[in-house]
Amino acid sequence: MIIAFVVSAVIAVGFVGYLATLFKRDHDVRWNGRDVRALVEDVRHVGTNDAGSFEITYRLSWQEDGARKTVEGRETISARRFPQLRPGHEIAIRYLDDRNVMFVFDA
Repeated sequence: MIIAFVVSAVIAVGFVGYLATLFKRDHDVRWNGRDVRALVEDVRHVGTNDAGSFEITYRLSWQEDGARKTVEGRETISARRFPQLRPGHEIAIRYLDDRNVMFVFDA
């Protein structure tokens, strides 16, 4: 019985910790990231979740200090935002580092 309680507590603490890291990441990108206009080089639909959001992989690039900067990643976005991510078009992003990129969609 005590083992079940300990395992449940560890799972609960792990879940809360994971949520806290997601909120911290979002906060850091919003407040410490910089605005960049990036060219969408490639975007692929990987899957759809139960809420109807799309999981995508992307590759973005932009010019920075005379050099070309490229970022690749995976993100879950709203299905209604997916058409805005077309290869060859520019999109606004908040960039903190290569692992912390946030898309900024028009309202």
